[in-house]
Amino acid sequence: MNLRWSTILGRDLRQDEPSEVGVSTLHQAYAAMDRGDLAEAKRIVEYARLEWQVVHDMYVNWSWSFFTYIANTYGEEELEKAMRAVLGSYYKARYDKVMASDVKTQLQLTVEGLRGHLMGRDRQGEIEVTEEADRYVLRLDPCGSGGVARQRVESGLEQRPDLFGFSRKAGPLTWGKERVCYYCAHCSMVNEVLAIENYGHPMRITEYPEKAEDACVWYIYKDPAKIPAEYYERVGKQAPAGAPRLTEDKR
Repeated sequence: MNLRWSTILGRDLRQDEPSEVGVSTLHQAYAAMDRGDLAEAKRIVEYARLEWQVVHDMYVNWSWSFFTYIANTYGEEELEKAMRAVLGSYYKARYDKVMASDVKTQLQLTVEGLRGHLMGRDRQGEIEVTEEADRYVLRLDPCGSGGVARQRVESGLEQRPDLFGFSRKAGPLTWGKERVCYYCAHCSMVNEVLAIENYGHPMRITEYPEKAEDACVWYIYKDPAKIPAEYYERVGKQAPAGAPRLTEDKR
């Protein structure tokens, strides 16, 4: 595989001949493994990861800017309606089987999706998972989608920061917070709002970081009955009778 510096991209680019440029980068890596050239295989796999990252980040930007357009043009209430219409169209088909599974399987499926978002400082899909008595704690440092996008925007790396908006008021879509990235708000809709409506409790709980450089933390509770009431109330839902309070939590 012919990797050479591209002045257009400011990074390496596959500059193979037309007869080779369409060959899958992964197939190139497999061929290197078959030859026993592991160093070359690692180099090629890393380039395949970069190909994935470039397209992934482009679509995150596209989603965030599209959400911003809806909120700015039609209002934040219409953004919630749009998310419900789009995400809700496949929600139950996707998550009914997930929520019917045991909690360890729910964790494995969740983390697989997060790895696909290229979590971690080196964008390798690394997630710190720790087990507590009543829940699993997932530390996304940073989140490879919203977290990385926020860092690009808030550090001034994006040429058009006006395209990437933040909420103007607190509400269910923003965990009761002001100035939440519109892209990140879809996690509230998917993991909490729609989950409560469909299954009676949050599927995953997001602790949205105030600073872009901080980790995003998710919780998956082993027993839904132990999910604190505040996690329902901050997204505009009534907690079940007997739900504990965070103020009672000794952690």
